[in-house]
Amino acid sequence: MSIFEQAKNLLKIHVDPELIAIRKIIRNSGRTDSISQECNKIFLQRLKKYPGALKLSFWENHFEWQAVSSYPEIHGRILDFGCGSGHSDIFLARNGYEIHGVDLSSIGIDIANFLRDKESFAVRQRLSFSLADIVSAFPENPFDSAWSSHVFEHISDPVPILQGLKRWLKPGAHLLISVPLGYAFDDPGHVNHFANGEELRRFLGDTVTVSRIDISMEFQVIRALCRF
Repeated sequence: MSIFEQAKNLLKIHVDPELIAIRKIIRNSGRTDSISQECNKIFLQRLKKYPGALKLSFWENHFEWQAVSSYPEIHGRILDFGCGSGHSDIFLARNGYEIHGVDLSSIGIDIANFLRDKESFAVRQRLSFSLADIVSAFPENPFDSAWSSHVFEHISDPVPILQGLKRWLKPGAHLLISVPLGYAFDDPGHVNHFANGEELRRFLGDTVTVSRIDISMEFQVIRALCRF
């Protein structure tokens, strides 16, 4: 990143009211356990390098949340596994979806709840977030379906995650997974790179049934519609 870009980003986070508030959230996040700290790194890096991606307007027309409407199997009470800062879920809720986001990042959930509090009463009724480990925690009421956008490329072993998700969902529920195609959107935190749908199918293994694979060359992503 050039000195000019660094200066431009620094100016953004000191003059933009939305970024000033989010910067305060990031600085004041109280969780200190190692897992949450590791998951929080993405937001520390984003604030420094890509602060614009922390603004709600950045996600307004984002292809990932918009793609959910192409999968009618993702319906009812939806679980967003690895929701991050919840920006996509805000727009899904605005468009009538009922969704609950979970993440291991305390910063991500704090930002998500900050954004939720600014929404209308109707949107807030359809939207919620929680800091949760789906591997060890159990929901009060299983969800009808789930989606997970750009998460599984960070996961070395998907089996415990998928087994956890199975407990969070109703029997026969669908899960929509989206990951980068190949080295698109590459990041040091990516431990997997999927060149094609078959590689993603093998990675997911036998815990779920992969019923559909879609590849978007336009957006450089692979999506797997799975069923438990």
